[in-house]
Amino acid sequence: MEDGQSDLLSLKVLVEKEKKRVVFLEADKYFLDVLSSFMTMPLAMIIKLTRGHSLKGEIGCLSSLYESVENLGEDHLQSTDHKDMLLHPRSAAEIYHSDLLKDNSIERTAADYYACSEGGCTFLSYYRSTHCRCGSAITLRLDFSDSASIPQERGGFVKPTVHFMISDDFQVMPMSTKTGLALLEQVSRLDGSRIEERNINIGRNEVLKLLKHSLVSRTPFTDTLLEAPMSKGIFSVCHGKYGPRRKSDIPETIAKKERIILKLIVCKSKNKAIYAEAKEDFVNLLCSFLTFPLGYVFSEFPSLSFKGCINNFYQTIKEFDSNQFMSEEMKEAIVYPKLAPGLPVPTKLIAIMEAVEPSYSTFHSLFNVNNSKVGPKSNFFGKAEGFIKGPSMFMVTDNLTVTPLSAISGLSLINKLRIPLIDIEEQQVDVGEDEALRLLVATLVSKYTLTDAFLHKEEKQES
Repeated sequence: MEDGQSDLLSLKVLVEKEKKRVVFLEADKYFLDVLSSFMTMPLAMIIKLTRGHSLKGEIGCLSSLYESVENLGEDHLQSTDHKDMLLHPRSAAEIYHSDLLKDNSIERTAADYYACSEGGCTFLSYYRSTHCRCGSAITLRLDFSDSASIPQERGGFVKPTVHFMISDDFQVMPMSTKTGLALLEQVSRLDGSRIEERNINIGRNEVLKLLKHSLVSRTPFTDTLLEAPMSKGIFSVCHGKYGPRRKSDIPETIAKKERIILKLIVCKSKNKAIYAEAKEDFVNLLCSFLTFPLGYVFSEFPSLSFKGCINNFYQTIKEFDSNQFMSEEMKEAIVYPKLAPGLPVPTKLIAIMEAVEPSYSTFHSLFNVNNSKVGPKSNFFGKAEGFIKGPSMFMVTDNLTVTPLSAISGLSLINKLRIPLIDIEEQQVDVGEDEALRLLVATLVSKYTLTDAFLHKEEKQES
């Protein structure tokens, strides 16, 4: 294992020997903090962290969308900083992430905070390219790389005294002999000779494999810890049907009246989208999904049918009493995660909330903070909204490959798919809040995102 001994987590695992299957494992605070951090991660961060692990199964069309942003030229983006925000978005709860999840391939400054040097100004920014609310340039970098400076009793999401059991399908349960017997009975009929206890050390590499397996497998612990062939389980996408949304406590705003119009090029006989002709507002919406934390999707769609079983973790951890967590705010950070502050919000079609900027005094109370001078950036956001420049037109395929619009490329795609021209029609799609949320979910669970979001619409259900 490439990780140093100081970076290892030790797990006590109960294994069914014959089938080489994990029955359940026991987890302490530190491992629970690692798993909880999955819920707070922006989707682009998950893609970046797991793309180096060649595992079977992908996460919807997120990889295609991520690669499209990587390939977009500077002429189509507001600035290189905006591109970095999409490819390396920040988590609103990142100071609580385990060191095991640090991405060493990202420059050190991607984890720094920035501040204004004006006297009395306490504004902190997650991004250097933003400007201070007082109008001054961002000229200070706060370096708190010494994570040991954060007090143990105040770090992480759950309390140091808590211990849980986690089943192979990612369900979290209170420590209990009765629960353990029930899980054991499911796989070995309470035959003690067929099971054994193992102590397994895991490091960053195993944690990232576990993250990827939890998104695409029904037995992520077996697949990660025992290196068994990945179990696909029984899974089928209910096209366009993602279950009722939770009743939102976010007040309705005038902004919800915003709409996005796009043209959908459709194969009539199969009722399948080939690609969309879209303006920058639609591509901005798609790009913004990369900054959304994973837990937000599960908070909006509690009954979502998911290829992996990480949604089981979300649903079970949500049911735990708040006294198991460091604070009510820490539980909220997991089950209702927010956007990191400072992003140029491109649309208000989806009413996801933004976290409050951390205060300078809070950081000094938690860390040994060192200030260093940085030169001001010349390309401040100003009043620009979104990541994509306009006016622009784009071609967005059904699997969310985004390129500048080209009639020749569109006709070539139709020809490649061997669709007769007489079988092609153009449909106009009016995208509001409901359609935008369906699109978000389809991006995560479907290989045919535009088709499932706009052509296979679910029947209206009461929240």
